[in-house]
Amino acid sequence: MAQVTIYLEDSLLQVAREAATRQSVSLSQWFSQFAAQEKKRQAQDWGLFFSQLDAISAPQNDPFPNPDALRRHEVADLPREAW
Repeated sequence: MAQVTIYLEDSLLQVAREAATRQSVSLSQWFSQFAAQEKKRQAQDWGLFFSQLDAISAPQNDPFPNPDALRRHEVADLPREAW
């Protein structure tokens, strides 16, 4: 198992200690659980990730035209001739 050194403000350390105490786990276990929850959240949020990515690329910067915009001026096909 890896070891990590983190630097926190004293007030944040106190909050983390209180949270660990409430859950009856050590401070190390609390941070480990926090990291595991974040990993799980990220694995489940791919839809959110891609929607945020889409929001970043504004439509005016999109080099590819919208298919609906391309078809806007199309006319309906004529009926096909029977052979």
